[in-house]
Amino acid sequence: MNLFGKKLCILGIYAISDYEYALVKEDFLGKLNELIVEIGNSREILIAGDFNSRRGEKINNLVVGPFGEELINDNGDKLIDIFEKIIKSFEWIL
Repeated sequence: MNLFGKKLCILGIYAISDYEYALVKEDFLGKLNELIVEIGNSREILIAGDFNSRRGEKINNLVVGPFGEELINDNGDKLIDIFEKIIKSFEWIL
């Protein structure tokens, strides 16, 4: 399937529990990051799934919108970090 003239890569993610050991979570997120970097800018990437994260709410933010819940957990912080890096790394049409 093509999207914006590029092939589409769909990643279905079921992340590790927020209660898992930090090293296990870091390993999982490191592998996810490596996969995203490997796919690179050659394809559009659609990431969907259950990240077991609570990411709070923010205003004027490209990753988190204003309609979330107030809570944020460690997985939520890490998820936001990953997507902020992705946004900085690739060209985006806004």
